[in-house]
Parts: sequence; structure tokens; C-alpha cells
Amino acid sequence: MCELDDLFIRTGKKLMSMELEVEGILGRFSDAMSGGGLSEMAPLVKAERRRFECMAVHVAVIGTSRVGKSAFINSALGFKNGEDGAAPTGSAQQVEKPVSYGRPGDPSCVFWELPNIEVAGFSPGGYLRALEVDRYVGFFVLSSGRFSQEAAGIANELRRRGKQLYFVRTKIDLDTHGYKNKEFAEDVLHLVTVDRFAHLDIEYATARFFYVSCLDAGRFDFIACIQALQKNSSPPLQKHALLLSLHHLANKLELKSSLKELIPLSAVYSCVIDPVPVERLPYGVNVNFLCNEIRFYRTMLGLDYKALSRSARSIGRPTFILSDEIQTRMAKELTEKSVSEELLRWTEKNVLVSPNNAKWIPLLETLPGGKLSGASTIRLLDAMLEQFMDDAYRIQRKMVDVVRDD
Repeated sequence: MCELDDLFIRTGKKLMSMELEVEGILGRFSDAMSGGGLSEMAPLVKAERRRFECMAVHVAVIGTSRVGKSAFINSALGFKNGEDGAAPTGSAQQVEKPVSYGRPGDPSCVFWELPNIEVAGFSPGGYLRALEVDRYVGFFVLSSGRFSQEAAGIANELRRRGKQLYFVRTKIDLDTHGYKNKEFAEDVLHLVTVDRFAHLDIEYATARFFYVSCLDAGRFDFIACIQALQKNSSPPLQKHALLLSLHHLANKLELKSSLKELIPLSAVYSCVIDPVPVERLPYGVNVNFLCNEIRFYRTMLGLDYKALSRSARSIGRPTFILSDEIQTRMAKELTEKSVSEELLRWTEKNVLVSPNNAKWIPLLETLPGGKLSGASTIRLLDAMLEQFMDDAYRIQRKMVDVVRDD
């Protein structure tokens, strides 16, 4: 079986497992509603929501001294050099035990800088046993030149344990002639694929090999290596957490799909947790929650002012050049009033949920506002996500056009 076939099969299984995760949630909600009504289901709805929000994933960064581990971590997490919480760079001092870094207030993704692997008496097995290796969802093995025998040993041991790993050649901006050069890649990976590590074949290694400049996440393969980690992660809750916490580097289509899977859960939450009467609506709903959820979608897809400003700076243009591409009203002006008006519009249409969400209809019929409340809320959130995605594509096309014209 070729590498791409293997990747397709594994990815397909993960997509299916997310569907199974959501079906499990639906089953638990239905059982609670049947057994004790709303008083039993409501706490479960809160608990499931917290389970997604509190999911934390841990990513390991391994390498020798001065390969750019700290800079890699900072770029992945979106830190500027010297920013509060960022990993210190430019120091020759090596960590003696794992050090963690994450965005303040966001526990979803934690990057760990692991101790130097070029030390006397190094043993791959012993090194990993001391690190609680099962904690980590993936490993980035970094080198600024040829990968060392120690790196090859670590890679061999990680593959034996079934862990997700990637080889990252840093500082490629100082050696650009080697970028995407097959002979260059084979030379850099030489020790990974010879001698006693020969069963780490070159096809396996090159499929997981990326060139990066840790000082500029927008160049070379930095985004691609993070997206590879996101795409191939499992179980599904960990993948979801990686997509959301590193949304600025995520594939927008995968990110949208992950958010879309959980729309019914958000709709049920808005209908049963602190609903309030809304003018002209025949049911109560938590409008504040819906407003925050839509704002979250907007941020995840890079439509907030901070993200737009960052994107505009990257192409040397003022922010309005990109913000003018946005057509969705609530991407520009998001208030509880606008959310209520949009929800009323979907309620009056009384449109059925999409076939993918049809399995939720029996549960929606048992909600205090009946099927209409849950179905209308699902359609509202689904429409906002789709429209925001269209806006994101328009911005992406505009950026490409500006760069091409320059």
C-alpha cells in the first residue's frame, strides 16, 4: 500500500470517528431526556460542552541545541519574540526537563520543549520513558542540518510506539537552494534511513519532512507541518482542539468541518440552557450564547479585526482592503439584536435541517420550544458558518490577487 493510500484510509477512519463521537452525544442526550426529562438532560448538555472546551492536547518539540526549538514553538502559538508567555530565544542554555508553553487563557494546546538529545550516554528508549511519552499527540523532531543519529534513534522509537512524528529542517531561509530539492532532503535524512534504522525507509521519512523558517510562519512549509499534525491527529476531540487552538495556521475547510459537526450540540445548548423570551419568536432561546458562538466562528475563520489587520500587514496593505471583501452582515456588525432578527428569519422559513443533521430531529421534537426551536437554531449557525467561510475565501483570493499584482 502506498503512503497516500494509507493516509487516506487513516484520515477516513478519523472522520468517521468524529461522526461516532457526535452520535454518542446524541444518544446520551436522548437517553437523559427519556429517563428524566429536561432536568436530567440540561446538566449533561453543559457537561458535554465543557468536555469540548476543556480538551487539552500536548505537542512535543525535540532537537539539539540551537536548532530553533523555542522559535518554532513561538511561531506555532502565534507569539512575537519577547511577548509575555513566549519561549525565550537566543540562549545557549538548554532545558534539563520538559518546559511547557501555551497561549494565556487558552489551555487547548500546549507545546513542550524537550531536553537536548545530544548528551553523553543518550538512549532513545530511556529518553522517552522519562518524558511520559503517551501525553503527547505528536512530535516535531528538529534539525538545522543533517539529522543526527540520536534523532534517528528517537524517530525509530516513536514509530515503534505508533506515535505521530515529523522531521523539520529549520533555518531553510539560510539555505534556500535546498528547498524542495530531493537530493538535499535525502542528504539531510541520511542517518534516519541507513544502518540499523534502515526500516525507517526514505518514503516514510520524506512524507513527514518539512522545511521551515521558524522566524516566519508564512514561508516555506511551516503551515504545512502544523496542518499535517492537525489532519492526522486522533481521537477526534484532540483533533478538534488542535484545529481551534491553532486556527491561525489551520486548513480553513477542515476547521469549518470540525465546527460544523458540533452545531447541533450548540443549538441544543441555546434552547435548554438559560433560554429567554425573544420578541416575535414562539420559543425561548439563549441569544447571548448564540451571539458568542457566532463571534467565535468569525474569529476562527480569521474575520475579526485583529486577524484582518495581521493579514493586511503581510501583503503591505491597509486593513480595509481586506475587510471590504466581507459580505456577511454579522461578520461586520454582530449584536444580540441582529442575531435575534436572523433567527426569526429562519424560524419563519421553517426550513428542515440538512440531511446530515436529520438524526437529531427526534431529540429536537422533545425540546421546550419543539422541533422548530432546535431546527431554526441549527440552520442559523450553519448559515453563519457557511457565509463566514465564503468571506474567508474572498479575502484569500484578494490577498493572492494583491501579491500577484505586486
